[in-house]
Amino acid sequence: MAYEERRLDTPLPNTGANVTTNDTTPIATRILQATGFDTFGPAFATALCGANGRTEVTSYDQALAMVKSKGTELWRAAVDRVQGRRAQPAGSTYPRSDDRMLYWARVQMTKALRQWKPSFALTDVQKEELQWQLERHSRGQLDINLPEGNAPGGAKYRRMIMSGFDTFTLGVPGTPNTGLRNGNPSGATALEMDGREFTLSDGSILHVESYILPVSYDPFNLGMQEDTIGPYFRPGPKRVDASITISQGSANVFNIEAFNGRFHGPSAGNDGKIYCPAGNERLPSTVLPIGTISGTAGVDPITLPNSGCDVYPPVRWLGYQSANPWMKDFPPQFSNGTLPVPAMVTGSSRSGVIRPPGATSQGTEGFDVTWHTNYTYFPDCTQPATVSVPSNGVMNSMPDLATVAPPPATSCARQGGGGDYLSNESAYRNTVLRDVFALDIPAGHIHVPVMTNFFGGTTATGGGTRNDNAITDARFEAYRTAIVQQTKNLLVIIGNSLTFR
Repeated sequence: MAYEERRLDTPLPNTGANVTTNDTTPIATRILQATGFDTFGPAFATALCGANGRTEVTSYDQALAMVKSKGTELWRAAVDRVQGRRAQPAGSTYPRSDDRMLYWARVQMTKALRQWKPSFALTDVQKEELQWQLERHSRGQLDINLPEGNAPGGAKYRRMIMSGFDTFTLGVPGTPNTGLRNGNPSGATALEMDGREFTLSDGSILHVESYILPVSYDPFNLGMQEDTIGPYFRPGPKRVDASITISQGSANVFNIEAFNGRFHGPSAGNDGKIYCPAGNERLPSTVLPIGTISGTAGVDPITLPNSGCDVYPPVRWLGYQSANPWMKDFPPQFSNGTLPVPAMVTGSSRSGVIRPPGATSQGTEGFDVTWHTNYTYFPDCTQPATVSVPSNGVMNSMPDLATVAPPPATSCARQGGGGDYLSNESAYRNTVLRDVFALDIPAGHIHVPVMTNFFGGTTATGGGTRNDNAITDARFEAYRTAIVQQTKNLLVIIGNSLTFR
């Protein structure tokens, strides 16, 4: 069983002052039953293996077509649930806005596919391709459908693509822990925004398409993100007007990232893999071969020539080989966001957003918004010493631009404003691709506040009695609702910036 799939059998701990359920059912099962998504894994397994002695899939081509169809079906069901078009299970009062059922249902399906023993031979490449296509289709990556021309009635379309992430920091498989109940508001926002349209200030129509990214390095190394958005960066009637990456960041604040770094650090992905080990500042210029990541039927294998800390966009999109030999500035060490920051930090995005219990920000509504201008760099790309530049600290307005210095041109990236995990990497890959196609569009990263806040503690932190066995409570739901609403407001602000172009 794969590392992530082992969490399917892990329950929450039965701790806290208000444990009344004592439920040892795995949390994945509880979430899937509460949302009605407990049918997708079993139905997928039946479609693969057949029922009542009948074989459903008899060839690789049939398997590939079925995997694509079932993956898309899961994505559309998750979007429909969040947007109110899918019926609730009988008697369920579970909130529609949750993102977690998509993650756990997908993991059930990858497990079934991995354990499948068909009656015909499959090569290793074909097995990997089936998993790859299930991942991509169930994340909405091949469901993007930006409109052409003008809207009915003649209004101009403005086309936006946005990404969210899976839930993460889920703990060690098999060990009960409260991290298992984490949600990701960026994923919830992606499900809420997919296909949505908004009338902008000039009468044009903002059309939004969304997709979900995994919290694991291998799919990024294989070019999953570029393959998703790249087709819409090319010239044509569906070319994107704005490309936004979104992830979960720190407490009680929206960070609009200024500088994205070409580096990822020592944090493990959801699959337990680490490519940049802690305890050794693996310099980006140090050549330490670590082997090859398998490709799929449509993707070349990727050989990482160094410690695996640097980010290497795929040659098919970058236009040149950046990995071997390593080149300092191709692609660049830092890539800037080009979002309409002054409009985004004014505070207007907070209007009408009910602040969750225990949240702290200025004013009385929503969360603070800041232009996040911090980063860390190697002054000498051959030496382990680093320099950290703090953010400006100004909330809900622009700082003095004279106080914001970009990274030195002679340096190498150690962290972007969004740190050194996959959120920064998604931001970097997005803005680098923008520049590959020489696009003058809003492209950048929004770190939304952390949403996993349950009752427990003092009145100042939300009050209530702690129950570590609860899969949701009113505080948890209030955070998701507020974060998704304010993120939506920020995306519309970005859309309105397009009316001046």
